[in-house]
Amino acid sequence: MSTDLGWLSLIPPVLAIGIALTTKRVLPSLFAGVLCAVLLLNTGTLHLVPARTIDSLIDIMVDPGNLRLVLFSVLVGGLLKLMKDSRGFEAFALALQRWHGSYGKGTVYGLTWVFGAALILETWSNVLINGTTMGSLYDRVGLARARLAYFIHTISINVVALVLINGWGAFYLALVSAQGVEDPLQFLIRSMPYVLYCWVSLALVVFAMGTGFTVGPMREFDARAQATAPAASTSTVATGVPPRLRHMLIPILTLIGGVFFCLWATGDGDITAGNGSASILYAVAGTIFVTAILLRIDRVFSSREIEEKIITGTAEFLDVGFLIVLALALGQLTKDMGTGPFVAQLLQNSMPLFVIPALVFVLGAAMSFATGTSYGTFSIMVPIALPIGMATGLSPELLFGACIAGGVFGDNCSPISDTTIVTSVASGAPVIDHVRTQLPFALIAATIATAGYLLLGVID
Repeated sequence: MSTDLGWLSLIPPVLAIGIALTTKRVLPSLFAGVLCAVLLLNTGTLHLVPARTIDSLIDIMVDPGNLRLVLFSVLVGGLLKLMKDSRGFEAFALALQRWHGSYGKGTVYGLTWVFGAALILETWSNVLINGTTMGSLYDRVGLARARLAYFIHTISINVVALVLINGWGAFYLALVSAQGVEDPLQFLIRSMPYVLYCWVSLALVVFAMGTGFTVGPMREFDARAQATAPAASTSTVATGVPPRLRHMLIPILTLIGGVFFCLWATGDGDITAGNGSASILYAVAGTIFVTAILLRIDRVFSSREIEEKIITGTAEFLDVGFLIVLALALGQLTKDMGTGPFVAQLLQNSMPLFVIPALVFVLGAAMSFATGTSYGTFSIMVPIALPIGMATGLSPELLFGACIAGGVFGDNCSPISDTTIVTSVASGAPVIDHVRTQLPFALIAATIATAGYLLLGVID
């Protein structure tokens, strides 16, 4: 049930984000935001706030899509534990060195782009596969895990957002069709060049890789990674397990193939219509099974050792499951408070026409950062922006592109975004470290995009 709380609806997400950035502790920050939201929604029955806070978390957990995401985020810990302790990642690094003679940052960056640009169907699998594959290589060449997180998150979210042959494209199609747009597919194709934040963000990644450009707290993490690079190149597993390349390649290929197959199966033969949360969960569970069988056949670990490693790995990722539950709960509560529509109402103020595209982007970016959801932002902003374009003569394609760009911004850097949390899992960078280092780059891209929308508003 939605309630319009006006300016009060901004307090919980702003509180959560502020506490997280100040204390560097995400779990209590998200819980504070959830508790504050429940308090605002139940001012007349304060004695019920504790019980209703728990109920809000349970409501999130019983949703099948949310539960799948939580289970995936926990189970991936078991998979990573098996791959790491079997020295599969180390074998990949050694094989790369034998094949390439030696490898440095250029090779590592190239591989990051290959994985990120190839897995265009779904963001979670994109960052999971890219992060787990490239993590040890970043350690070896003295690159910070926070930089890995920035690269894989930015590449994945922006590439997937620009490609129309996936679930995102299908969602775009539904949104514009609901607005009565003629030939929606051609409209989307014409709109993609106007998603400026995505294009600028990808260009900034290329620039950072090519020049070593850094800004903000990333400098600290880069320096620390350089200092510890020799130690990172040694094995962390004190066993006689020989490093075998198949102990990384077979799980990774199984995971990739499993995601595509499950998307096809859950979409009744249409990959673009597949269920993303179900597909990644089924693929991870299947990959754990295949990896366990492989390690048993190769006599790397006993059945009991495999079982213990899976349990240990999943236990290490329980906090990630709690993070996702709290983040999803806060997102639902901001919806119940009417946070998104309230921010969108700011568009009703009088302003010059050329400012509107930039304002659509900025408001969408603020909304997505505060709520941690891109799809929710699209759902609110597109029905507002397209009629404005049709009524004022501004390009609807331009305004649609600004809506998409604004929604992607928050998904790319908000500490309460599920994609941010999954990226943290995949890269091995704590959530708050990832947010602190990612945000300056995202703000640079957003500033350039805003200037671009102002210019396009004048030209249009």
